[in-house]
Amino acid sequence: MKPLFWIVLTICVSATAAERVASLSPNLTETVVRLGAEDQLVGRSSACDYPESVRKLPVVGRFGVPALEPLLATRPTLVIAETLRNDADAERLRELGVRLEAFPAVTLDDYFRNLARLGALLGKEKEAREEAGRAKQLIAAWKADDAALTEKERPKVLVIIGVSPVVTAGKNSFLTPLIKLAGGRNVAGKVDKNYFSCSFEQVVLWQPEVILAPGLSPELLRELKKSPGWDLLPAVKNGRVVTGFDADLAYRLGPRTFDGIAQLREILRPPASVRHTQPQSRAE
Repeated sequence: MKPLFWIVLTICVSATAAERVASLSPNLTETVVRLGAEDQLVGRSSACDYPESVRKLPVVGRFGVPALEPLLATRPTLVIAETLRNDADAERLRELGVRLEAFPAVTLDDYFRNLARLGALLGKEKEAREEAGRAKQLIAAWKADDAALTEKERPKVLVIIGVSPVVTAGKNSFLTPLIKLAGGRNVAGKVDKNYFSCSFEQVVLWQPEVILAPGLSPELLRELKKSPGWDLLPAVKNGRVVTGFDADLAYRLGPRTFDGIAQLREILRPPASVRHTQPQSRAE
């Protein structure tokens, strides 16, 4: 392995028009690929696994946690991350002359801001505008489709991210507008937080009509079912506990977020009112 000094020196003297990008967040990796800039990716986090083609890239850290020598060995000119978990890592990268850009992924609007910034950084402004236009067109169509829905007609949805205690999404998480665009309402959507833990007694008080627990393992589901009051929940009584939903579509704020909304609409909305911009695929 080359000495660290020579790796850093190489980074400093090999600037080119195109960026050499190391991504430490899977949603950003997906966005870079969607913009047509996959050829600028030189490294990824171990969590970056979509599309399949990015798996061939060197792993240069975990989600939000760089592994310094493997990262520098890829000679990046730009490191992108939702956030770095350790401020010392960010400072060390700056000391070594590696540009670090953070792209928050808290609200749905963050996706559009991140698109524009990445487009500018990677020379893909046109592609970024087109992707934003596609997403906004879908949002407008869904809102028009649901314009006549009353609040009571929207099923009450509880997102379960973790158990023991229950971890869910509040008002400030992008999951709240995601659920609304899908035709539901987040039972925790008035809590002024991004994500938070709560007692199961609170879950019972919310009386969710749909429980969305993307990727929840059978073991954790069995643990959840032992909670006092589980059988009293409308979602349980009506068989609307959804665990098979792709967690990446729910939790990665990126291009596939809108695929997730479309799929969630099919779960939450009555079949007769599922009218996406795409042709119907089943008889109604």
